[in-house]
Amino acid sequence: MKRKIKILYVTAEIAPYANAGGLGEVGRSFPRALQETGRYEVQRVMPLYKRIDKKLEYVTDMKVRMDLGYETCVIKKDPDSKELPTYFVQSDRYFYRDNIYAYEDDGFRFFLFCKAVVEMLKAIPFQPDIVHMNDWHTGFLALLLKQEFPKIKTVYTIHNISYHGFIPASYLNGLLTEEELVWLGYPEWLNFMKAGIKYADLITTVSLGYAMEILQPVNSCGMNNLLVEKADHFVGILNGIDMESYDPSRSGDLEYPYDQRSTELKKKNRTLLRTQYGLPDEDKPLLAMVTRLDYAKGLDILMKAISYLELSTFQLIILGSGNPYYQGMLGCIKTAYADKVVADFDYSADKARKIYAAADIYLMPSLYEPCGLSQLYAMRYGAVPVVNPIGGLRDTVIDESTTANSTGFYMEDWSGEALSRAIKRAIDAYHTPGWKQYMMNGMKQDFSWQHSISEYDRYYQKILL
Repeated sequence: MKRKIKILYVTAEIAPYANAGGLGEVGRSFPRALQETGRYEVQRVMPLYKRIDKKLEYVTDMKVRMDLGYETCVIKKDPDSKELPTYFVQSDRYFYRDNIYAYEDDGFRFFLFCKAVVEMLKAIPFQPDIVHMNDWHTGFLALLLKQEFPKIKTVYTIHNISYHGFIPASYLNGLLTEEELVWLGYPEWLNFMKAGIKYADLITTVSLGYAMEILQPVNSCGMNNLLVEKADHFVGILNGIDMESYDPSRSGDLEYPYDQRSTELKKKNRTLLRTQYGLPDEDKPLLAMVTRLDYAKGLDILMKAISYLELSTFQLIILGSGNPYYQGMLGCIKTAYADKVVADFDYSADKARKIYAAADIYLMPSLYEPCGLSQLYAMRYGAVPVVNPIGGLRDTVIDESTTANSTGFYMEDWSGEALSRAIKRAIDAYHTPGWKQYMMNGMKQDFSWQHSISEYDRYYQKILL
């Protein structure tokens, strides 16, 4: 029998332990999908944050060198995650905090995480063939593994090239040549993202469209030269979703489960959600967003778009948390149009599913979107997306001149006017007999991990040769 390929999946987030967005959702579903193929033995590791309220087993502890001193780290393990073993790096000084990110010392925190993973591999029986790293938080792990475990192959996935971490050059004393130091940012602080791209055996990103975009200087956040240099080892592979977890027909998730043969029940979920949020139940489309409250998600242009639209023709529910500025802005809109607009800042996965199940039109006017998962969930639930066709949104949403294959509506450019026109197209289509075709086309899409894993299969095998 052929030996399974051993993979250690390293990430800053894994849902449901700790999750700030798509990175955590992928950390939950992708390793599990790999394991289920039967061709891989997968284990995971992440930091142990304060919010992880779970009884964990002690595995080992170690001293980790950080510049001129040492930090003590404890490795723990989830005893309930036997099929997909999951380790946690505990350092109360660096990770026992209220939030996952947004601290001035984030670079030091995640450099400790990278170093602790290397030390962990010296202490546990699992010896991976491949270490699969994710986003800037793990970038220096590629370099550290080359020093300590040169036989292990490394894969580095860029989920969002906009975010970088930094540490002083002294933390890598003796490990780099002068030329390498300059590559990574010297004489300024050294860049995690650059390290991941430069030292990994394979670089992936989360859609083909985003891969093409970040090869261009204007979209690369300073990484294009490195990406061009590693072009033979760089590929875009679309993220998948957990089709079982996000399933409108699954009993228990919704008051009125439904599938492609019973889409009329979607309206009952809509009526129920409207009642819960105090909206009148009228024959008009319900628009929705489940989003991080951030400039890049298009909230500014959404506010402009609303001013161009006839408010009597739709209702809008926004679920999300994030920047207090946008909470204030949405709070004002909610107060002014209480019978038409809802803004809920208390996010939960259960609420998100209920909104997908109730929504007729799903808004995703992002400035950039490496892959996007929300549009995939929306289509799974028969909510028709209106999107800015960039990155993974263009790869996953189809807007054609006929309804035969179309699954959504494109904006012409990134502006309030363009968004209002795209929303109006969707509202007009909602009132036609062709609307059900849009819904069905989306619900029939297969966004499972199976297609993506076949791509990863190919590239994993290639780097192991």
